Amino acid sequence: MGIFNKIFNKKDKNPENKEGINNIKNIEKTEEKKLVKVINDETGKIGLETIKKEPQEEPKEELKEELKEELKEELKEELKEELKEELKEESNLREKLTKPRTGFFSKLKTFFSGKSLIDDAMYDEMEDILIQSDIGLEMTTKIVSSLEKEIKIKGIKDTKKIYPLLKEVMERFLIKENTELKIEDGQVNIILVVGVNGVGKTTTIGKLASKFIENGKKVVLGAGDTFRAAAIEQLEEWAKRSKADIVKGKQGDDPGAVVYDTLEYAYEKNVDVVIIDTAGRLHNKNNLMKELEKINNIIKKKIGDRYYESILVIDGTTGQNAISQAKEFNEVTDLTGFIITKLDGTAKGGIVFSISELIKKPIKFIGVGEKISDLREFDVREYINAIFD
Repeated sequence: MGIFNKIFNKKDKNPENKEGINNIKNIEKTEEKKLVKVINDETGKIGLETIKKEPQEEPKEELKEELKEELKEELKEELKEELKEELKEESNLREKLTKPRTGFFSKLKTFFSGKSLIDDAMYDEMEDILIQSDIGLEMTTKIVSSLEKEIKIKGIKDTKKIYPLLKEVMERFLIKENTELKIEDGQVNIILVVGVNGVGKTTTIGKLASKFIENGKKVVLGAGDTFRAAAIEQLEEWAKRSKADIVKGKQGDDPGAVVYDTLEYAYEKNVDVVIIDTAGRLHNKNNLMKELEKINNIIKKKIGDRYYESILVIDGTTGQNAISQAKEFNEVTDLTGFIITKLDGTAKGGIVFSISELIKKPIKFIGVGEKISDLREFDVREYINAIFD
């Protein structure tokens, strides 16, 4: 404290030393200036003096170039790792889709390579193959018509060049926009899951919950299928496995009441994601649709005009029945997309193309196995590359 008392409190008896120590409080520190301790040669008193900092020298040009090269190399390595991961994921999906790849799509490739002429007979045969693959008549007509136009525009004569062109044509029919579930931070996000019994609806809900919780979201499941005790028990088991909360009733309870309680719980507990299970079969189709309409009204009354997901789960092995299901559910629930399960178990796989184009709704996820990781976000390019050998 002695030295600070001398500097800041003690009056200077020598007026000639004012330049060194007087009015220290008015000296401002800046990035260009600093205070240094000095000793007056004549009086021997200690004071402070402001000196200007010398500007730092710019890095030399060779150093700059060296740093640039290092950054380039680091970036290259990062891109390499990202590419490796992408290729690994694509390879993994390719293996999961072995049945459709070596079934329907392999059959198409063999068909074109065995042809020597591009004529009406070739198009007729191709139509038959597409229809047999669960693509359906309406979608098949669209694909063949588009392919024929492309062949004429490009002036293709070699039949072996048709298969890669067909790959491009079929990719265009898959919706690329809004393939992700819309989840907003700081909001209660609702996902209503519908579908007939046996398509893997409850299992899909459990896998979705696991993925959200793994990403740090708080999730509650609503056991809206009160017509089957097994459905409530299965969802409860998934809640335990995924560490999600669950709101449930008893078998035979009003599904609408369970949905209402689920939403109340979600807003009270500041939940991030609500996933609601629904019944897949009542005594008849009309009752099922009326119940779903009631549930939608409860949701809309709670959240107003806010967006919520209404997802139809479809069994990829059921073929054109899935199109009928999608049309019926879409009339009641205004679907926002699809999840297609069991694609690893079919040698056809054409339903992916027909349902996306005909219903005009995107595919959000595909199921290609039993693991949680086998419920995969649908990436159009990744899927096309995996199935076209």
